Amino acid sequence: MMQAGPLGMAMFVIGVPVLAWWRVWPLALACLAGVAAWTGVILLARGGQVLASAGVAHATMCAAAVLAVVYVGWDFGVQYVLVVQIVVSILNPWPRPVSVVLAATTAILLVTLYLYAEQTAPLYAVTPLALNVAGTINTLATFGVVAIMVSLPVGAADRAEAALAAEHARSERLLTNVLPVPVAERLKAGEEPIADDVPAASVLFADIVDFTPYAARLPARDVVTLLDGVFSTLDDLVDEHGLEKVKTIGDAYMVAAGVPTPRPDYAHALAAFALAASDRFAAQQGRWPALQLRIGIGSGPVVAGVIGHRRFLYDLWGDTVNTASRMESHGLPGRIQIDDHTRRLLGDDFQIADRGMIEVKGKGLVHTWFLTGAHPLAGQPG
Repeated sequence: MMQAGPLGMAMFVIGVPVLAWWRVWPLALACLAGVAAWTGVILLARGGQVLASAGVAHATMCAAAVLAVVYVGWDFGVQYVLVVQIVVSILNPWPRPVSVVLAATTAILLVTLYLYAEQTAPLYAVTPLALNVAGTINTLATFGVVAIMVSLPVGAADRAEAALAAEHARSERLLTNVLPVPVAERLKAGEEPIADDVPAASVLFADIVDFTPYAARLPARDVVTLLDGVFSTLDDLVDEHGLEKVKTIGDAYMVAAGVPTPRPDYAHALAAFALAASDRFAAQQGRWPALQLRIGIGSGPVVAGVIGHRRFLYDLWGDTVNTASRMESHGLPGRIQIDDHTRRLLGDDFQIADRGMIEVKGKGLVHTWFLTGAHPLAGQPG
């Protein structure tokens, strides 16, 4: 009723001088009463009493239609406002039985008025020209209002559909930001639980050396800005190399190759990423002074899957993950340490230095290697 308020008020306000000019005094006075009633309609609507407002409006418009036909006849056209009331009865938030009864009784009233006008002359005689002009204006205005009222819910439905589509797209983006795209598709398809045995993958952990004491001297905003800069740089490299970021843990970054989509060059792809990450980090020492990356890589079988219901997490488990973590934690600042299995997978395609046997927590003596660069002949025809 908030949208219809000015239109209904205008009908009665304009009617007062017009009907006074025609000297149809009873109808002019009725229009004054309509102004008062429609003031109540607007106030009720603004007060949130929508149903009461609609009820007063319905009764007022029905009364106006009856009085107009009785006093000046069918050609005046005010009775067509009942068409509006039929539409309003359907669109308003009445209980459904009430809407049906109101629409039906209003339609019956319109037919009754037509039959009455066919058989009975109006109480006041108005010139045909005046009636024709007023009737044309009333008819066009009435059906214009009907068109507007019908278009409003249609437009609202279109906007709601567009908003729903935008929200769906946003949800899709959020889901694929949390989960790999293939995994997200499986989750949406209803697969549960999502758990995969992956026979061949490489896992990398990168850690910012001495970050905790360094960050203790910084404001919180600077700490978050620094981590965002580092991890955003690594995110870009992950996309460039077609890898899968698994998660961040504090100031550590975990990425994998060969999951969730298998690839034959998983170890090579992750080694190339590690070298690029080390070079990119070193090139931006001006942004992150006194900080270094320590990187570790392990290769072998892993278990991959999604855990959680409220906050999904795609994660990896198994000895390969533990080995990669140990390669990082037992490595050296600025270096990329790899296990023996990863070294064998890389073959002669990369420059690798033998570190020898080192004591690794939970594993004892382990033969490890440093990845120092790509082989200058790698990728060239032999």
